[in-house]
Amino acid sequence: MKRKTLVILTIGLLVTTLAASARMLQLPLMAKASSEGEEIDTKTEYSNGTIGSPHSGLALWYVWINTNDTQIIYLAYQSYKYNPPVITFLGQHYYTENNTEIFVGNTLASMEVYNDADEDGVPDIDFAAGKSEIMYYFLVNSSVSFVTTPIEKSLVDDVPHYKWGMRYNIIDGALTFEDGSLAALVTLDYLALSYDFYIKNNVSYLKTNFNIGKILDLTTPPSYANVTLEGLSLSLLYGTTVITMKPYVTLVEGEPYNSTTAQASAKPTESSEILIGNAKVYEFLFGQNYTLFKDLQEEIYESKSAAVANQSVSGNMRTSVEWLLYDLEGVLSDLFPRISSMNVTINLDYSVSSFLYRICYPKWDGYRLEHDPTYLAYLKEGVPWINPPPSDISPPMIFVAAAALISLVALTAALIDLSKTRKMLSPLTS
Repeated sequence: MKRKTLVILTIGLLVTTLAASARMLQLPLMAKASSEGEEIDTKTEYSNGTIGSPHSGLALWYVWINTNDTQIIYLAYQSYKYNPPVITFLGQHYYTENNTEIFVGNTLASMEVYNDADEDGVPDIDFAAGKSEIMYYFLVNSSVSFVTTPIEKSLVDDVPHYKWGMRYNIIDGALTFEDGSLAALVTLDYLALSYDFYIKNNVSYLKTNFNIGKILDLTTPPSYANVTLEGLSLSLLYGTTVITMKPYVTLVEGEPYNSTTAQASAKPTESSEILIGNAKVYEFLFGQNYTLFKDLQEEIYESKSAAVANQSVSGNMRTSVEWLLYDLEGVLSDLFPRISSMNVTINLDYSVSSFLYRICYPKWDGYRLEHDPTYLAYLKEGVPWINPPPSDISPPMIFVAAAALISLVALTAALIDLSKTRKMLSPLTS
């Protein structure tokens, strides 16, 4: 009881004028796409702009690309009235070489701090046995400011490149234990995400650059043991969304893998792929080096990756972002019939994802790092995109994930439950 009481008290340190913000927001339980703001023009080659949100004071910044029979949609929260939550979404719609329609998304759903005791590079977890190398869950609340980088098209060796980005500055966050109780309050310098999308032959490349700033401040509540990040590692938990009318399988190191049925907490991998029939339609490239910036010194290390069993993911992660994901689902539900012949319901629940994975940084210690994983989609070659008419085809079997999302970055705006999450959006200070 003392610990729960302390958590409630310390939440107030994350935001200002808490009660006033809650009254002004008046957030609904269910969110749908708002008719306010501009509408995405799906006929244009590329664009960015702002979509209204049903939450007063919040909006969604979008990036849209439509080229060579594939479409990219990117969404990120923004606000000039409140400190916006750090939640982003990235998805790709296309037709494969065997003429199968498919939608794939990747999302950063959680950040985790772990002690790599067995030195295998990835966190090992067995909640049933009460064992876990994860020491803290790194929850990101809201940012003081944000900067958008509008989409630009350029030619590199005669290949069109589409680049854009989003940067959140001075982010309030917390380290929590698995049960959701508070370990420490933290301030993250920034979180910057940038993207480079291009196509060569019939393969699209989506390079994502994650620049995670240094921990500027770490405050431990009174009577708690001191918390240190020295010697600890950082893990990023991703979810994958796949929507298609045909059966598909995810291969990890050449073997079928499904996060909903897997028993082992981690299966190390350097690459994974999605197959429909015998055709590879999507590929995850892991194992790249990352750069760690220790003040003025740069160090290069190899990242580690592992496929993740659903049962090894903390259940406390889900409810804290649900109300924000409703907005994303609403926008996608409005957009999907205009770019797809599939009649589907968009669901961004990570718990039914067929493929969850962690990208891990064994050397971290709370310092700034940069990493740029790449995702490949294998497209149908040489077919111009035509906006298909609505279809009466029944919904496919959908495995959805981690807030479906992509490159993204779904990072929690709450510490305890939905009602508390809403109160953590604070008005901007002058």
